[in-house]
Amino acid sequence: MIKIFQKILLPALLIIGLSGCENFLTEKSASSFTADFVYNTPEGLESGVVGLYNIQRSFWENMANNGSNPIVIDSKDDLTIPRGGEISNYGRMIQGTTPENSYVYSDYWRLYYRIMDRANALIASAEKIQGMSDERKNKVLGEAKFFRANSVFILYKLFNNIYVTTEPTTPETVQKVVTSKSGEAEIFDLVKSDLAFAIGNLPLKTTEPGRITQNMARHLKAEVALWQKDWKEAKAQAEAVISSGANSLLSSTGLVFKGDLNHSETLWALQFKVLVNGGPNKVNFNLMPNYAELMPGSKYTVEQGGRGFGWLTLNNYLRDLLNEDPNDTRVKGSYYIQDYVYNDPATLPEGKVIGEKIVHSTWQEFAPLAADRNAFFIRLNAGCKKYFPDDGNPTVDTQTKNIMIARLAETYLYAAEANLMLGNIGTVNDSPQSGTALGQLNAVRKRAGTAPLSTLRLEDILDEQARELAFEGRRWYMLKRTGKLYEYIVDHAGYGKRGDLSAENSAGHANTAKDPFPYRSDARTRMRPHMVNWAIPLSEMNLLGESYPQNQGY
Repeated sequence: MIKIFQKILLPALLIIGLSGCENFLTEKSASSFTADFVYNTPEGLESGVVGLYNIQRSFWENMANNGSNPIVIDSKDDLTIPRGGEISNYGRMIQGTTPENSYVYSDYWRLYYRIMDRANALIASAEKIQGMSDERKNKVLGEAKFFRANSVFILYKLFNNIYVTTEPTTPETVQKVVTSKSGEAEIFDLVKSDLAFAIGNLPLKTTEPGRITQNMARHLKAEVALWQKDWKEAKAQAEAVISSGANSLLSSTGLVFKGDLNHSETLWALQFKVLVNGGPNKVNFNLMPNYAELMPGSKYTVEQGGRGFGWLTLNNYLRDLLNEDPNDTRVKGSYYIQDYVYNDPATLPEGKVIGEKIVHSTWQEFAPLAADRNAFFIRLNAGCKKYFPDDGNPTVDTQTKNIMIARLAETYLYAAEANLMLGNIGTVNDSPQSGTALGQLNAVRKRAGTAPLSTLRLEDILDEQARELAFEGRRWYMLKRTGKLYEYIVDHAGYGKRGDLSAENSAGHANTAKDPFPYRSDARTRMRPHMVNWAIPLSEMNLLGESYPQNQGY
């Protein structure tokens, strides 16, 4: 596997393209950063850490496949309709089912191995550097170790059969070929050790938006503990974040994705700034329907989520969850939007009123013609607004906005799950600080305007996670961790009646909300139990030793 580093990582230990939020970086020419400067001076090591943030951010700037690669993991969960475009090939399991047809997975594999290797080099250099204060050194080490832990953990969650090393790539080791995977114990020992160091050496708060803090490291350590079913540790880490005073839930869902996202609920947001650092992305274009095109009386607006083409939108399973409580604010335009209104007086059809909900005469969810149903999903189905900037141009398909990676609402759900497993369920009247599952889960529900629960099952936490965190790259991991991924994909991925495995537009359906025609639900019949682990792409297997194990089933 070191041959992977030779191919995509080595470009020989230079940290290039350093950029970040305006508070923590002065831009310099890449040519001014030599390997000697980066790895042998305090300033260089600090610049090298900023480079890790830049590598992470580059994943979202990739315009390949219509800019959909970062949200491929969302297309593969149980909450979406992969209607079309490049992303649907993975959501419908047309691709991503064999080592030969999983080329997009290489983006994930290479990104996180690249970060791992750069972090290894920074850690090795920081541990032996002279003339750097312990406080300054330990902050570099804390951030670098967090990035290494995060990368190793993501690779493990996705690919299972991975190889980890703490040794940086050097000219002496670059030709080494890895022939076996690392054991699970070794993987978790490294991740937990790195996170423990980060927790002990990173600050609770930062004046430099986008930087990793102690609470982000604790949040990740809570997730690691949940994977290992260490409920006490998960509870301890999640509740330490909740009670720290450094982060708090915002008062309404309408504020969570407003502005630059650098607010009290955010644990980690990647920083982008137009014409300063970071490039635009097409995530919003993939997730929002094209409600204004060919629709007299309608125009693209910030309030309605800008211009998209509905390649990946909410399925009826998620819509039903959001509509269970009529007061749920998340589906009323804060996180998601399902009602589009006439807003263009210049083209308003006769008999229509500004502000009236658009209901097309033929483009309807339960239209008799398949073409009209498809038009509904392109133009009027519910979409996700989480990636549209407040100051964005609603008429274009690329946008620049900070990307939410982790936030406190998920920490509350981690704590609730741990307490549920420990039997600390509590009552409907418990406060968020009560240390009970109901108190913590209901903190998220109440913020969304929904009624608190008085009883609790794991399924309730899964449902709340779907409502709160859909399209944030979190669902697939949780379903895999809880053993629900295969079951939930087969039951309700794509669009259709739960448990319906019939072909798209097949006969024998009432064409109603209770019994709709299946639509883009191919994953239900293509999913296999072994696919809870992603195939290691053939291009990466070719760089490993001949005896390196592919995941079982591939």
